[in-house]
Amino acid sequence: MTVTTTLPRTPMDPGLAGFLAQAAAQGNPPLESLPPEIGRQIYRDLAAGLGLPPPAVATEDRSIAGPGGPLKLRIYHPDATGPLPALFYVHGGGFVIGDLETHDAVCRTLCHGVGAVVVAVDYRLAPEHPFPAALDDVVCVLQWLAAHAKELRADPSRIALAGDSAGAQLATTACLRTAGAIKPRALGLIYPVAQHYSEPSASMAENGEGKFLTFGVMQWFIDSYLGGRSELTRHPDFALLSAPTLATLPPSWVATMGHDPLRDDGHALAQRIEQAGVATEHRHYPSAIHACIHFTAVSPVGAEVVADLAGWLRARLA
Repeated sequence: MTVTTTLPRTPMDPGLAGFLAQAAAQGNPPLESLPPEIGRQIYRDLAAGLGLPPPAVATEDRSIAGPGGPLKLRIYHPDATGPLPALFYVHGGGFVIGDLETHDAVCRTLCHGVGAVVVAVDYRLAPEHPFPAALDDVVCVLQWLAAHAKELRADPSRIALAGDSAGAQLATTACLRTAGAIKPRALGLIYPVAQHYSEPSASMAENGEGKFLTFGVMQWFIDSYLGGRSELTRHPDFALLSAPTLATLPPSWVATMGHDPLRDDGHALAQRIEQAGVATEHRHYPSAIHACIHFTAVSPVGAEVVADLAGWLRARLA
């Protein structure tokens, strides 16, 4: 699907601009040129080193049976009495990097801000586990959460999903896959992946270099996830903008960033969801970059995004 819609961008947030300038001056090799394990450690280090300390909440690690073997979960409990709403948060990282540690602060912040039990999963990553392994894992955890919510002191009638980047794509597709069987109250998407990088958009051309998420990295991520299989380019379990219908999605909140290659794809997705008759709120942050939710010690924009999502979820799950 060719994306022609565009959103405004203002000058980049000064803190984010300074961070990018400093990173460029270091002259590090492109992420896509590194082995996946090195890229994963770099992501962990960035998330740990550039974020403010998150709120203190209780956590529990456990394992459940998954379609490809045991799945590690991390469950976050707010300081509140139940039954509480439940939020399944799916981490980003381009289907290749990202794990429970890279998004631990995000999950803690949402747990505190929403007042919900938050469940996160270490789903299988590409290229070791290509499509549809990650999606199968996310669907499995959503089904597990619906069946075990009461065990977590959560209300099974008040379940929501959220995610960022690739995690937003996986959360959305899991909702579509389980439509009818599971009825989430809400879906929160932060700079979602919505289609293959070969589909043109103005924001990809504007922001594909020098703004953290590059076109080269996107190619690496998606080629790794799809295993280089061209027949999957518009597969409905991957390319959300090519999905036959989005009408079964729950009320949705979509965040886009002005300096993000995925800006226009996210905007187009928000429009498609709304056109399908689903209540949709689109929030645009014109000075922000992709992955800003991790850089809260550098700029307040990422914290604003997460706080806005938390507020919207809290209202939807009341």
